[in-house]
This record gives sequence, C-alpha cells and structure tokens, in this order.
Amino acid sequence: MLDLASPVWGKLQGPYGLSDRVPALIKHIQHDYFSEEKEELYWELLYHQNTIYPCTYAAVPYLVEIALKTESADILLDIFITCGMFEASSENTPILDQETIREIYREYRRAILSLTEQTESILHLARMGEHDADKRYILAADAAFRGDKDIANMLLTYSAGDEYVTVCPTCDQSIYIWPDEEEEILSAYEDDPVSHGTAKRFPIIAKRPDMTNDSGLQGLYRRALEIEDKELLAQLPYLAGELNCCSCDTPIHVWTGLFP
Repeated sequence: MLDLASPVWGKLQGPYGLSDRVPALIKHIQHDYFSEEKEELYWELLYHQNTIYPCTYAAVPYLVEIALKTESADILLDIFITCGMFEASSENTPILDQETIREIYREYRRAILSLTEQTESILHLARMGEHDADKRYILAADAAFRGDKDIANMLLTYSAGDEYVTVCPTCDQSIYIWPDEEEEILSAYEDDPVSHGTAKRFPIIAKRPDMTNDSGLQGLYRRALEIEDKELLAQLPYLAGELNCCSCDTPIHVWTGLFP
C-alpha cells in the first residue's frame, strides 16, 4: 500500500486537484470510522459526482484493511457497499503510465479481491434481515465485484426501486417503468407518470428471470433470492419481460433497454 506519509499523495489527482488531505482522513477513520471525516473522505474526495480518481485507487487498500480487521458487521457492510460503488465506476483497463501508479492499481485490485472473499459473510448479514434497506446496494456491490458493472450501475441508478427507464432500440424513445401503487406489478408509460398524471399505461408481459438467456440477469436473480430482496424479486420478472414500444409499437425486451 502507498505509505500514508508518502509525498506521492500530494501528486495524485482528486476531484479538487491533488489529494494531500486523504491520508489524514484515512488515519482518522482507522480510529473513528463513523464520523464526519468518513463522509468527507468518501463522498468529497474519493467518489465525487459518480467518479473515482487516482487517489481512490490508493485509498481503497486501507479501507479494505479496516474491513478485514473490524469486529463490527456495520463497518464491514459499509465498506463492502462503498468499495462496490467505487468498483462499479472503475475502468477495466485504466491508462497508467508511471510505475508508481501501476503499483497503486495492482494494490487496489488485490484489495478488491480480498474484499470479494467477504461476500458470503455479507450475504449472510443480509439474510438475517437486519439490513433490508441496504440489500439493493449489496447486490450492486456484488455485481461490480463479479464484473457485471452495467448491472451494478443500473441498480445504483435505480436504487429506490420506484422507477426504471428502458429505451426502445428501434425508435430510441425512453419508456418509463413504474410500479403500480396497489399491486406488485410494473407497467410502462410513454411519459413520466409523475409529471404527466394522465400518461397512458402499457402492460408488460412478465418473464421468469431464471429462464432468460442473460447470464447477468440470472446471476442477479439468484443473489436476490439468496438475500430475500422481496421488492427486487417482485420486479425482476417485469424487468425481464417484454412489451410493445409505447411510441412505435415494436416488441422490445425491457432488460436490454435498461443499458443503452
């Protein structure tokens, strides 16, 4: 890991320039994890506007070290989810020229692999029912660690589970997918039904997610079953389903349109 006293921190790019403040914040959360300093470190310096930076790669091994040493399930879970968000935004083949930067990335990858080995423990925590609000974030992190970054980012984009947007491949029109307020079904709308209260509703033909040919969708369905994410399990048959485009009437698959 990059030594916290190394002058290299002052040369690594962050969202506001250089990253010389990062080591001090890392030292702070090593002793007081749930603090204002953690919020500043994560959401101002390491992950700003859905983007990660060279300083993020250098910081992650320290976060994973905290996760692996802690006896707190809440800290382990928080770092698992947070690093999953980082990984979902990471480049598969970053352009890294200097040897120091390449070594930082290698340490990052080793740390992510170590954190991935905690997945079963995290899934067990989720199954225990104490972290229902975090289940979608857990599934997003798991997808990112497994290399399904498109799925991870889709889950993060629609983390509330109250709206999805699919795109027709024929006419390129957005189709709004919303849950019915009274029934556990999803329906399609040509316009956002919140801003257009009279928007016409179009039915979606539900399909079994485990019977599709999409391995990523199948994997997400299996994980959702494992942690008993009831909301997502109710929605996945519709996200795996079919409908006729609200604009051009072309038959489309909802799932593929979620990743334009």
